[in-house]
Amino acid sequence: MQNKRLAQWIEAHTDMLSRTDEADQALHAALYEGIIEMALNGETRLIDPVLESAAAHAVAVGRSLTGLLGVPQRLRERIWQRIGEEIDPEPAFEMLSAVDIIFVHIVRATIDAYQEAIRLATAAKATEISRLYAESERKVMEYTAEVARANRELARLEQAKTDFISIAAHELKTPLTLIQGYANILHDILTEERAINLADGIRRGSERMGAIIEDMLDLSAIDTNRLSLFLELVNLNKVIGLIIRQLEPVLKDRKHTLQIIDVESLPTIEADAYRLHQVFAQLINNAIKYTPDGGQITISGETVAATKKMPACIRITVKDTGVGIAPEDREKIFEKFYRVGSSDLHSTSQTKFMGAGPGLGLTIVKGLVEAHQGRIVAESQGFDMQNCPGSAFIVTLPIAATPRPGLQVTRLPRTEAQEEAAAPTPPESY
Repeated sequence: MQNKRLAQWIEAHTDMLSRTDEADQALHAALYEGIIEMALNGETRLIDPVLESAAAHAVAVGRSLTGLLGVPQRLRERIWQRIGEEIDPEPAFEMLSAVDIIFVHIVRATIDAYQEAIRLATAAKATEISRLYAESERKVMEYTAEVARANRELARLEQAKTDFISIAAHELKTPLTLIQGYANILHDILTEERAINLADGIRRGSERMGAIIEDMLDLSAIDTNRLSLFLELVNLNKVIGLIIRQLEPVLKDRKHTLQIIDVESLPTIEADAYRLHQVFAQLINNAIKYTPDGGQITISGETVAATKKMPACIRITVKDTGVGIAPEDREKIFEKFYRVGSSDLHSTSQTKFMGAGPGLGLTIVKGLVEAHQGRIVAESQGFDMQNCPGSAFIVTLPIAATPRPGLQVTRLPRTEAQEEAAAPTPPESY
């Protein structure tokens, strides 16, 4: 299709360019030149690249096909209007027929270019998604391998730490026994008061170190699943009563008030009495240490009925009015060697306020409770040395023994004396 008169007329009406939207000015100008080329030579080599470029840009920026087609449509309307106003009917009809042919091509080419641009964009997006997926998969595999290596290294270090604790505890125990023996001999044979006091200091220090070594041995047995349990009927009222009698001087010295609620009504349970003594002695001692002088310590008990998920249990709660536990520390306090807060705020002592130890007590408590297939949790509103929100340690133990698999378990025979001793008794006053 060629219409030189139409080409000359369009070229003479460049003023139509000034009446388009600024955003489409470049496309309008390019269309204008392409239409002149088609009218003059009947060729589309100029208009087609313009339409392909416009379609690709429209897809890239999210412009709809309808919005893109609106640009040539508005140009066609202006051309029709001006030709109708300026040209005689006969030549005008020929010119408008040529205009329609040109714009039919523009519409078709625009639709085809737009669809192709969408296809290419989708393919490019799919390629990019595939590339990103491959890259992320590669990184995941690298991280997985790195985490696996780190886990192996952590396991190796944990095993090395466990071995060190075990070896150090066993190696220290023998010379410490000699020190304790010689300290006792010196205490018995010395007559000078100052020398006796020095011997007493050595003896107290060696006893403290001996307790730490025993804790290290217990921790080693828990870590390696070599813990021995001697199961018998246990009356927790008697166990806790014995602990309170042992700690009575400390309670008086720290001016703490102790209350025992419903412990005497608990049923006997099958457990290791010595290990439960360790558990509750540590928890009550912690309550004393982390409660300011004149505080309140409450020990309460309850029976929990059996459910489909758990057997019948007893629950002991040791609650205090102490400094409390920060939320981020409630799980960490059961980790070995973990100590809450700055070490500058602690003093080394078993009974002084905020007195610090090696950080093994609660780790052993958790290990002993779980060895009985029980559980322990800590509850507190937070750590506050001024307002003292307090904390509570809740121990749940099965009434019928179900020790953790793999432990060395010995069931002691139940003699008449043991049955009688295990029977519930009225609470004692402290």
